[in-house]
Amino acid sequence: MRIAFVTIGNSRRSNYVNGYTMRYQGGSCSGTDTSVILIAEYLSNLGNEVVIATDDLEPQLKEEYIKLGIYYDFGYQYNGVQYTSLNFDGISNKNFDILVSMLWFENYDSLPITVSNSIIYWSHMQWIYGIDSIVNYIKKHNLKLGFIHISDWEKKMTGNLSRTIQENLGEEFVKIETIPNPIMDEIIDEVLKEKSIKKPHKFIFHASWARGGDIAYSAVNKLTYDDKEFHAFDYLISIPNNETSFFHKHNGVDKRTLFKHLAESEYFIYPLYTPYQDVHKDTFSCVVAEAIALGVTVVTYPLGALYDNYREYCQWLQLPEGFDLDIVQNEPLTKDLEGKFKIDENIVHMIHYLEQNPQVKNFVKENGYNYITSKYKLENIGNMWYNFINELYKDES
Repeated sequence: MRIAFVTIGNSRRSNYVNGYTMRYQGGSCSGTDTSVILIAEYLSNLGNEVVIATDDLEPQLKEEYIKLGIYYDFGYQYNGVQYTSLNFDGISNKNFDILVSMLWFENYDSLPITVSNSIIYWSHMQWIYGIDSIVNYIKKHNLKLGFIHISDWEKKMTGNLSRTIQENLGEEFVKIETIPNPIMDEIIDEVLKEKSIKKPHKFIFHASWARGGDIAYSAVNKLTYDDKEFHAFDYLISIPNNETSFFHKHNGVDKRTLFKHLAESEYFIYPLYTPYQDVHKDTFSCVVAEAIALGVTVVTYPLGALYDNYREYCQWLQLPEGFDLDIVQNEPLTKDLEGKFKIDENIVHMIHYLEQNPQVKNFVKENGYNYITSKYKLENIGNMWYNFINELYKDES
């Protein structure tokens, strides 16, 4: 079977996106990028021919990387997966059985490929973009349609639409499943074998900086520990400069480097408030899963899919005054125009509590890895994908 993944939103990365750069060569990846690569490699390992097409890098970044001797190698292959741009340069056979798309991609007719069996829409957000484009394309080419939801909360936000499409087109043509994202347990295991020692008062922020990095920094700044460190990473390489002695800016790094820092960190503060006055709601949150698996205590709000996914393995902050949790959880988008989520006193209070109750942190250190790998290990999640694709494909006449 030939499978193409089209994943966009990766035009600002610290290297070209592929399985090798993501692991070992400074390639920053979002949770979506990471999940796509892992599932693609898993399916390739089972004998499928798999291609991942990504956005091209922004021109300025391309120029910077060319000066460093880094070029895009169209058709590059790693762990059985080939990598290309949305033009599918370097891919000689442009005929595919299955196309997997996601995020806000909707220019299906512009792809220089032929799809013969089905499209799978991998729903990573609380909105499904371009559904009319998807339906028109599958009708035009007589294809089947698969929907993969990544969490119960995400499905609550988008499930009515996927079910409506299924009712309109028929269950024999539309398959729906909920499959979580996988974690990179392979590199986590590699790092854990080194038996890194946790550094007291080492804080980390490794999500997109816009999801509350400034608030996390503000909270750490108010803590009075002489040995405190705050390490900031961002796969969008957009962290502002800061000259405070405890602040360490890393921008985008590969998973091997990031996981080494997580293994040494005590806390991940995740405030979930953006400069656009949005209350951020993760539909899965690979960053939280990675932190817990490496024994990091996560301080955040029980929003989006976080509470369902991670339960007692996070330390939950109360929502600011004026916000009702049940109401917020039923909204795909919540605005905080007054900036109440900018508060950091609750975070400071939580850190003080955790410092006085080390058994809470020890619970995550001792049990976090087993909890995360029991739910999101690649072998388990990849097998769910394998079964879903075979179910979708089996009625091929």
